[in-house]
This record gives sequence, C-alpha cells and structure tokens, in this order.
Amino acid sequence: MVDKTDNLTKVKLLVSIGDNKQDDLLNLLLEDNEARLLSYINQDGNNIVTYPTEISWLLREITVRRFNRIGEEGKKSSSESDVSATWSDDDVFDYAVYLNKYRTKKGGNGIARFI
Repeated sequence: MVDKTDNLTKVKLLVSIGDNKQDDLLNLLLEDNEARLLSYINQDGNNIVTYPTEISWLLREITVRRFNRIGEEGKKSSSESDVSATWSDDDVFDYAVYLNKYRTKKGGNGIARFI
C-alpha cells in the first residue's frame, strides 16, 4: 500500500509548495488518480485493491500533471507569450507501458460462442 502522506510530501516538493494550504486539493488529486490507475489496471478482470507501491512514482507524476493543468481543463494546448503547453487527452494512457504488466488478463484466452 502506498503511504499517502509520503506521496503528498513528494508532490509538494515537485511543485514547490512549502505550506499546507493546498493539501486538500493535492490529496483529492492523489486519490482520484489512484482510482483512475487502479481502474485501468483492473479493466481486464483483475481485482487489485491497493495500488502497487513500486509504481507510486507514476501516481505522483500524473498528480503533478493534473495539478499543473488546473484552470486549463478541456484545453489541448495553451500559450502565453513565448511559452506554450500541450496536454494529452488521457494521462493514464501515456503510462500504459508501465501499467500493462499489472493488467495481465486472468483466466481464458477469449470468448467462446455457441451457435
């Protein structure tokens, strides 16, 4: 199981937050992203209930991405003066290569249909 306090501290360090004024928002983002990642991992019939600790870096990475995008929701890109940013439609899919090994299908090889 991932230590939520540890992840919060690390996310705050990554986004240069030194106080606790945004802790509720960051905790919500961490919680939502953990649920999204578990949903991706479990979509092939797995029943993993706790997020794998060895990829907790990924949870923090996606949380930082979503935090940095606050106020820009719904946009694919944004620019201001010489600075521009482009966002992916699906943060989880960008990390599928790391998540797919946890998504191994359990059971048979497919669907059998009798006609």
